[in-house]
This record gives sequence, C-alpha cells and structure tokens, in this order.
Amino acid sequence: MNKLLLNGIIMALIMMAIASCQYKFIVEPVTPPPPPGDTTSFSLEIVPIWEEQNCTGCHPGVSQPDLTADNAYNSITQLGLVVAEDPDASKIYFYPLPDGNHFAKYTSSQAALIKYWIEEGAKNN
Repeated sequence: MNKLLLNGIIMALIMMAIASCQYKFIVEPVTPPPPPGDTTSFSLEIVPIWEEQNCTGCHPGVSQPDLTADNAYNSITQLGLVVAEDPDASKIYFYPLPDGNHFAKYTSSQAALIKYWIEEGAKNN
C-alpha cells in the first residue's frame, strides 16, 4: 500500500511540475522592407543572417548549398535556389521561413529582408 501511495505522490508532483511550466513566446515585429531605391547588400545583410541562424553549421561547404561567406552566392545561384522573377518560389527564401519545415528558421524580419533582396534582383553586392 505504501508503494502505491508513494507512486501516486510522485505522479502528482510530476503533473504539478508539468502544469507549472511557463513558456514565453516572443513575437518579433515584422520589419518593413527598406524603401524603394535602396539596395540590400548580399555580403553585409544576407550572409550574416545565415551566420546568425547557424546555417553555416550544417552548410559549411561539405553539404549543399555552401552558405559560407566566400561561396554562398555562387552556391545558391548555381543550384537554382534563387528565382528572381518569383521570390516566393526561391528555396533559399521559403525553406527556412518561420512556419516552414526546415530545421533552421529565419525570423520574420530576416525572411522579409531576404525576400526583398531577391525582389531587387538577387545581386551579389
């Protein structure tokens, strides 16, 4: 009987611990794209996104695409991951979207910036 009581108490404590968990959901405000006429810099604004999200940890040149700073542009363009005429069809944009199915995720601001860069013609600047 004591064992049954002890198991019940342990289960109750576990359930209380689980129920008391509190999650903080951080909702990032969507940053509007830069005004028309501005040019998004691939090397200064896009490549750092992949470093911040640790994309280069899985795509360091061994697996494709190579997202390291020196090789990223050639890799994503040669693999056809950028569709300048249709940014929404660009895999480099939609795979890591916040609601996408890729392991690494862009923040909404990062996704907006990458889409804007593609809309500008996906320049290597």
